[in-house]
Order: sequence, then C-alpha cells, then structure tokens
Amino acid sequence: MNCHRSGGFDFPANPDRPATKQPVYWTPEVDPGVILLINTPPLLADDADIVATLPPAASQRDELGEHLRTLSTANSCQIALLYGTDPAQPLAAIVPLDAKASERLSSLDRFIRSSKGGRVPDKRLTSSQRTRLGHMLRALDGRIEGASHFDIAHALFGPRFIVAEEWQDSPFRYTTLRLIRDGYRMIEGGYRKLLRFRRRDA
Repeated sequence: MNCHRSGGFDFPANPDRPATKQPVYWTPEVDPGVILLINTPPLLADDADIVATLPPAASQRDELGEHLRTLSTANSCQIALLYGTDPAQPLAAIVPLDAKASERLSSLDRFIRSSKGGRVPDKRLTSSQRTRLGHMLRALDGRIEGASHFDIAHALFGPRFIVAEEWQDSPFRYTTLRLIRDGYRMIEGGYRKLLRFRRRDA
C-alpha cells in the first residue's frame, strides 16, 4: 500500500496501524515459522487436506507464491503456497535442512496440532516482555534525538523514582543504559529473534 503521510513509499503493511490489527507477512528466510507448501507427489497424495479445514485467512501474492495469514490471534500462522501450487490438490510441507530446520519443524508441528483442534502452547510475548520492548524503543528514540540518559529515565519511570541527587547510583540508570544498548541491537537485526520460538535450553 502507499502511505504518503509516512514518507510516500509503498509498504507491505500500513505503518500507521499496529501489527496486531492487520496481517503482516514475513519471508521464510527471516521467519522459520512460515509454513512452505507444495502439491504432494502423486505417490503420496491423499484426499485429506489440512489447509482446507483452516479458518478464513488474509492473503497476499508475490514472486514466491501466495501467502496466507490465518486470522486466529493465539495460533496465527503464515502459510506460503509456493508458485505453481494448486490449493485444491493435496499439499505437502517443505522443511529446508538449514540452520533453522528445528524451528521450522516446531512450527510445522504447531500448525498440524492447531489445524486438528489440538492444544497449542501460546508462544506470544508476555505482557512484561512487551512492556520492556516498548521502553526499549522509547529509550532508543530519545537517545537518537539527543536526550540525556537522565531525561530518558525520567520520561520512562517518572519523577518519583528518578532523582538527580541519586542518579549516579540509581538502579534505573543502569536499566536505562541496558534499554538503549538493547534497542540498538534490536534495530541492527535483533528484532528477528522475536520471530523465533524459545528453545528449552535458551
């Protein structure tokens, strides 16, 4: 879509709307949660079609094929019907044997469980994680605009906790420094980690 108020460029999603209010599509190179589907070889073809039983989905096409984003909130997933795939025929999943193969298999398992009505653990960010991400981005924005660490902390945590006389030894000072540091890491590519499921040994 074209958003003139946001700079006049074409965006795959509307930057004026939160991601929770619109379908957002990722490339399978970045997001191991994208389910890649092709038509099943005739030898293995079956009448069963999991995709046909899914709830309504938003869709978008590109050079890879057709992307479907299920509208469920807790178990939302992105499906990519690769170019030339006929969704009316039996489908098979592709799992590239790359560094993200385990995560792709985990995503496929969640997809199958969800499509069969099974219980799937909620892997979304917790409320505290979302709050920290918000603080992180606000702190980074302030720093980029030239705000001091003290002013950033004052804006984030309020005058009750941020006092000039206690600033040098305040735990909020170190929290603010970490938020800014992690904010820089996030915009330098760290945001991609948000797409990856947590491992047991993480």
